[in-house]
Amino acid sequence: MVPALGLLAILGGLSMTPPYLGGAVGLELEGISSTVEIVDHVVPGLLVFATAGVSSLLVRAGRVRQNSLVLAIALALCLLAGVWETTSHIPLALEGGRPESPWGAVILHSLLSPLIAGVSLWLLLRALAMEPSGEQRTAR
Repeated sequence: MVPALGLLAILGGLSMTPPYLGGAVGLELEGISSTVEIVDHVVPGLLVFATAGVSSLLVRAGRVRQNSLVLAIALALCLLAGVWETTSHIPLALEGGRPESPWGAVILHSLLSPLIAGVSLWLLLRALAMEPSGEQRTAR
């Protein structure tokens, strides 16, 4: 669980960068205000980075169990942030290919959020599937 939480934290950190790195690599979107970029990238990315990072440290230190309600809530917040960022980019994906929204920039802006949502959902289901003893439930 700890390596996967670390991966989730890294994805959260990386998801904050497209608005600021896009111009440097020639993949800039036109007409997007900095406020929108903060709401669509920085807020959810920071939430995932901080929540998954702290959760990783707490699970590694043994302060939080892998099947605890605290970890489930943290993962649900990461899932919410991933879904938020994914859905906020649906209009951008629909406009992809236009001069102001080249496909490279659309992919750069939209790629990480579904990964965040998917990894968060997988970890949340995994945490909820554990017995109180911390072992995986088996199908009977």
